[in-house]
Amino acid sequence: MKKISVIVAVVVIVTASMLTESFSQPKGGGGMKWKGSCGWSTSGQYGRLFDPATVETFRGEVTNVDIFTPQKGMSGGVHLTVKTDKGKIPVHLGPEWYIENQDTKIEPKDMIEIKGSKITLEDKTVIIAAEIKKGEEILLLRDDNGVPAWGGWRRVVSWKGQGGWGAGSNYGRMYDPKKIETISGKITKVERIAPMKSMSGGVHLTVKTDKEEIPVHLGPAWYIENQEIAIEQNDMIEVKGSRINFEGKPAIIAAHVKKGDAVLALRDEKGIPVWSGWRRK
Repeated sequence: MKKISVIVAVVVIVTASMLTESFSQPKGGGGMKWKGSCGWSTSGQYGRLFDPATVETFRGEVTNVDIFTPQKGMSGGVHLTVKTDKGKIPVHLGPEWYIENQDTKIEPKDMIEIKGSKITLEDKTVIIAAEIKKGEEILLLRDDNGVPAWGGWRRVVSWKGQGGWGAGSNYGRMYDPKKIETISGKITKVERIAPMKSMSGGVHLTVKTDKEEIPVHLGPAWYIENQEIAIEQNDMIEVKGSRINFEGKPAIIAAHVKKGDAVLALRDEKGIPVWSGWRRK
């Protein structure tokens, strides 16, 4: 019995040590895992199928909600089958990681309105959705040109501008449109944070400017880490956002992050985050 107790104790100690080491790895630089949009970007072969000239709106009842892979090499996406007065129509929403992180869910028997591009995929007619209306809620998926809501990065030349991360949450309400400023500097650290109790993990930068070293809050890790362009230690960036007082210290909640000739749009002028696809009518 004494030998068994010793073995168990050793296993527990080793396991605890491994866990501690895994959680204490440096998070700056190579600490983040950037997954990319896995074929769901506008520039991908699938993304180019969206045709603004074939956009139409129809209504119906959701009969099935499935996970599918539109084309080889893509990650899983959410697919609906919608029963309309003209028959059943397949509707493609977007990547699973984005759709399943929305606060409002789409389920069988839901009555919805879909606006999207009618295309032909594998000799079948399908809809690539731009907007979904469910009751008083609207899920914005793509703009008029088919640019997806989950593709936060935009080229500067064309830029016109949930887990507690929504605009209406306690954290979201900290964003103050009256305190917007722009800073430029070098990233000294990239790490995960949970800004407030019960929030999911988010991506947090430390940026050194010519005046200060200041924390910059980007957004939920599930959104930021699925962007195609990574933000890494030693990157030179420009940040536009709301300066707040967070835990007694100044910080910036970012609205836009510019890196080279690309801009990551995170929040609009009112602080509404791009990852909150659902809006009130």
